Amino acid sequence: MTFEPARTAPADPQAPHTGSAPGPETTGITVPSFGWTGVAIALHRLQQQPTASIVVVRQADHLPLVVDVETNAYWWDTPLTAFPAEPVDIDVVVEAKDPAVEASRPPGTDLDALLWLIGNNSFLGELAWWLQRDDRYKLVRWPNFTMLTHTPEQMRMTAMLGYTFLPVGELANASESDPAEARRLVNAFSLMRLLRAESPEPAAVAAGGSSSSSASSASSSSGPDHVRVAPQPRRGGLFSRLRDRLGL
Repeated sequence: MTFEPARTAPADPQAPHTGSAPGPETTGITVPSFGWTGVAIALHRLQQQPTASIVVVRQADHLPLVVDVETNAYWWDTPLTAFPAEPVDIDVVVEAKDPAVEASRPPGTDLDALLWLIGNNSFLGELAWWLQRDDRYKLVRWPNFTMLTHTPEQMRMTAMLGYTFLPVGELANASESDPAEARRLVNAFSLMRLLRAESPEPAAVAAGGSSSSSASSASSSSGPDHVRVAPQPRRGGLFSRLRDRLGL
C-alpha cells in the first residue's frame, strides 16, 4: 500500500510540527495522515501535550469531525455505525480553539467509542509508533463494552490484560489470537488511555544476554548434543487457569 500525505487544509500552510513542546505553532498545522493513522497520531500528541487545541478531520463525503481531547468529546454528523474504516481523501489539522465557536457548540459525544474505532483501524495492524514491542501492558480500568463493537477474541484478550501485565506477542499467544488483532486492541486501549505499561528491567535484559552468552559457550564446549531448548508452555499453567476461570 502506498501512503499519501494529507492535503493542505484551509489554513496557512506550515511544515508538520515535530518539536516536543506545545506552542502557538501548532495552530493550523497539517498532520501527515495515512487513513486513521494520522488522526491517531494527532490525538495522542495532544493527550501527551495538552493545549487549547482541537483536531479537525476532513474527508470526502463526510462533514468535518471535530475532536476535543481536553474535554474528551467529539462532534460529527456521521454515526459510528457508519464509521468509514478506510477513509478517502483525508485531512488532519490541529487548530487553536476559538472561544466564540466553542461557546456555540452543543454538548459533544463521549470520545471513547470513537477512539476505539480509530485505534482498531490505524497503523495497518502494526503497533502504534509510541508503543514498545517489549513493554508489558495491563488495563487500568475495564472498558465499557456496551458502547464498543467487539468480538469474542477481543473479550478474551481484554480479560487477560485485566488480570496481568503482558507483552503484545505473549498476549496473542496466550489468548490464541491473531498477532495483528492483539496489536490493534492494544493500540485502541492505549488511545483510550486505559493501559499501564512496564518496560523490561535493564538488569534483566543484561542478565538475559549474559545467560544467552553462557549457554552459547556451554553449547560450544559440550558439543552438538548440548542444545538449549526454549521453555514450553505447560498444561494447567497461568493462562489455562485464567481462561478456565473466565470461561473463555
